Amino acid sequence: MSNRIRSLLLIIAVLGGAVIAAVTLLRMLAPDAVAWTEDLHPTFLARLGGSTTETIVGLCAALGAVAVAVFAATSPRARSGLTALRVAALLIAAVVAFGTPGGVIPAAGYTFALLVVGGIVVATVLLAIRHPWIGLPVALAMAAGVVYAVANLEAGPLVPRILDAMLDMLPTMLLSLAHVMTAACLLAWVIGVSVDARGSFAGWVLRHRVAITVIAALCSVPYTFARLTWLTPWPMFGGGAEMFAESPGTQVTGLLLGTGMLFGGLLTLGLVRPWGERFPRWMAGLGGRVVPPALAILPASLVSVLFTSGGIEFALEGVLSPAGRLDVLYVMSMFPFWLWGPLLGLAAWAYAMHRSAPSAPDEDAEARARAMAHLAELESREA
Repeated sequence: MSNRIRSLLLIIAVLGGAVIAAVTLLRMLAPDAVAWTEDLHPTFLARLGGSTTETIVGLCAALGAVAVAVFAATSPRARSGLTALRVAALLIAAVVAFGTPGGVIPAAGYTFALLVVGGIVVATVLLAIRHPWIGLPVALAMAAGVVYAVANLEAGPLVPRILDAMLDMLPTMLLSLAHVMTAACLLAWVIGVSVDARGSFAGWVLRHRVAITVIAALCSVPYTFARLTWLTPWPMFGGGAEMFAESPGTQVTGLLLGTGMLFGGLLTLGLVRPWGERFPRWMAGLGGRVVPPALAILPASLVSVLFTSGGIEFALEGVLSPAGRLDVLYVMSMFPFWLWGPLLGLAAWAYAMHRSAPSAPDEDAEARARAMAHLAELESREA
């Protein structure tokens, strides 16, 4: 990760911390100015210590994020001081993450599902440009699927409905984004400056990075499988033939969310696959180019923070709910964000350490260099 990217992460952390601190102060001093915050779901901090504790601790964490980011950007990077700064950044990132307004996972799920649809469209276009005989049939099949869903499954109003719902909760989403981005940027900065760390735990994470990443990716399987059953006569997890007959759009929504979860697992695997280091050859304009490490580390850190805070919220609600123990275990296994989030953070750290390790010489580059040297020698002899 370049110094420019690290500086950008610290700038975002400063801005995010300032936004959180400003909103918190307004809630304390001028609540009418931020009346929309009255409808916020309680945060994990509020569940633990009440609203007063949440306000005080949240404000201190936001100001701490600003202070740590400014200090990291301006201070000399002595090794002892850097170690303390990394620890402080991680602790503050954790507090900021657990101060995120509750109920953010569903909104994030819809947002990511829409991003996945957009990503699939872009990838299909790049495939069609590079390999038109493959890409064009894929594009036609996708278009036929969309037409069928719109004509028979009431999918036409689906995206507008999701966007309208997201627009209604835009202030809450922006505040949640400030929390998640601040914590994620601090986490990504710690990962970026910790790639040379070779302690016993760091070495263990690097040695087992494939297993850690695969287990994290497998966390997407239960929900994805449940949504895939909605295509069969035996739908699981809230599905039903009568429901689908009355509201086909519900089936499309569930399948859309399942697709988002599936691609989340596939992208997690990218942290240990070759296409996570070089763009696939079939991508026109990008194929074969090196993937910038930050392009993988920052999204992974963002999702890690989101899943960890949201997953613990899910687990806490499940433990405190009056439902039976089996129902709680069922929901926690269907949404294992409490496991996926921490493992994804470790996988991102391992990816950063792996990418920073000295690589073997590029054989093709060496061959080209030898050929150029031989050609230059021949030209010099002829002259």
